[in-house]
Amino acid sequence: MITDVLTIENLTVTDNAGNRLLQPVSLILPPYRTLGIVGESGSGKSLMTKAILGLLPDTLQAHGRVLFQGKDLLINNKRQWQQTRGKEISLIIQNAMGAFDPLMTLKDQFIETLKYHTCMSRADCFQLACQCLERVSIKQPEQKLGCLPHQLSGGQLQRMMIAMTLALKPALVIADEPTTALDSITQADILHQFKLLAEEQKSTLIFISHDLGMVQHIADDIAVMYQGQMVEHQTTELLWAAPQHRYTRFLLETRARLSSKFNAIMAGE
Repeated sequence: MITDVLTIENLTVTDNAGNRLLQPVSLILPPYRTLGIVGESGSGKSLMTKAILGLLPDTLQAHGRVLFQGKDLLINNKRQWQQTRGKEISLIIQNAMGAFDPLMTLKDQFIETLKYHTCMSRADCFQLACQCLERVSIKQPEQKLGCLPHQLSGGQLQRMMIAMTLALKPALVIADEPTTALDSITQADILHQFKLLAEEQKSTLIFISHDLGMVQHIADDIAVMYQGQMVEHQTTELLWAAPQHRYTRFLLETRARLSSKFNAIMAGE
């Protein structure tokens, strides 16, 4: 019986010259848990995500095994990937505007996506779209769906992507720095929406960010990436209490210093 949603075994990424850009990564992601992946730009966290989803450019190659519900994704053909992405594994990217066709209304894009993965009628797709938008706090969903992507804010488009994920009910959701381009208030709201997605939908979630403090609020487990390596992987509570790698300790100490300065300023010291 298969119990784990994702099992990664010695996943590496190399370029055409044979240079290894991602050192061997192995991890197991049980169902209904949220894994936070943190690291600075260039640490390999997004590279690992692209390898998992089969989105590497032709100049890079993934090696090892990526088992999704027991099936190795790295041997998928184009058609198998089309069936898997969206319905079984959903990706929510940083630049929400880039996820939508700028010339199509959001209604048409929402319905087109649902019809591709389900047998629902257009009317049922539209009704489900409105219900899911209401669940992520988008008011007047019929009006918003009639808009083109550029007519909505970045935060609204991120919620639109989360609503589409709610409608498809994937087993695994990967969010690649989804709050980076948003202001702090909108970031908090989107983070809340992801927590609802994980709890209400009982989705397994991978949340990628450079912000360790943000990941702390949503993740059950945290993996730390540094220079193309996964240098630490443990529960959020244990990582915060007893970080094992010097880079993790550096991240926590830096956050503590910034927080103390901010608190001092707010206290008028």
